[in-house]
Amino acid sequence: MEPGSGLGKIRDINLNMQLLEQTKDFILDAVFPRYCIWCKKEGALLCERCFSLWTPRQMQGIQGSRGIDLHIASFAYADPVVNQLIRHWKYHFDEQAWELLQRKLRMEWPLVREIAHGHRLDAIVPLSLHYKRGAERGFDQAEVLAGDLGQYLQMPVSRYLQRSRETGKQADRKTEDRKKEMKENPFIARGYLDGARLLLVDDVWTTGSTASAATEALRAAGAEKVICYTIAQG
Repeated sequence: MEPGSGLGKIRDINLNMQLLEQTKDFILDAVFPRYCIWCKKEGALLCERCFSLWTPRQMQGIQGSRGIDLHIASFAYADPVVNQLIRHWKYHFDEQAWELLQRKLRMEWPLVREIAHGHRLDAIVPLSLHYKRGAERGFDQAEVLAGDLGQYLQMPVSRYLQRSRETGKQADRKTEDRKKEMKENPFIARGYLDGARLLLVDDVWTTGSTASAATEALRAAGAEKVICYTIAQG
């Protein structure tokens, strides 16, 4: 075997995978062309002109409740573009939707960094899906968000939370149904978090029931402070 031939094969496999991915994208774009969710022009999920004109409805620091010290949300979920981008990303794993959201979020994250440093937070904790839901969806949006935000803030991501049971899709449920679902806490904290100061992250805050249940589990394990960050509130 020639020196480096193994590496050459790996490179060939990677190139083939990239070509397959590009071919798949080309076919999908040809069969199912994309239209801008704002102006309906063909070509992209949100065309550059509309992206430059789009000013998301802003949210900022919101007083915490039910054990949460503070809730921070960048955008309002009622903003139609925010709503559509999150849905495309969350339910269809649309990478273009996440890239567009990221570009706007990075303009808002200096505020999150200021709050995180001001409260001397230790780690980011994703409000992760139950493993069955994650397998069905193919990815976990809270973990993706936590990973990207962790890189931006230079803060470690710690998976201190585990869902002991599946709670179903919360976005489509009425407030009372959500409260009943959360009556028996579906979260378990891993380990003892003596004095930990944590940033809990998720994509959307609706009623706060899920975040409150997660915070209760973290507090029971010894967390001193829990601040929650979500992309949107609505």
